[in-house]
Amino acid sequence: MKVKLEKPTRRSALPAPPAKPEPTGNLHKPNGAEKVPLQVKLAPEVRRAFRAHAAEQDMELSELFCAMWDHYRATAR
Repeated sequence: MKVKLEKPTRRSALPAPPAKPEPTGNLHKPNGAEKVPLQVKLAPEVRRAFRAHAAEQDMELSELFCAMWDHYRATAR
C-alpha cells in the first residue's frame, strides 16, 4: 500500500506589518487650567481629618490643598 504525500505549499506573500503605535502622550504638558493628579501617602487619621475639613468648608480636596500650599509659601521662611 502506497500513500501519496503532497508537498506543503509556500505562502506567496507575508502578511502586512502591524501599524505603528500612536504616541501615548506622555510628553504632553498640561495647560494651567487642566488638573493633574498628585499622589501622597498619608496616615489614615490625617486623610480622614483632611477630607472632613474639606467637606466642612464645602471645598474640593484640591482646593483645600492649594489653599494650604499658598499659605505655606506665604508664611514659610
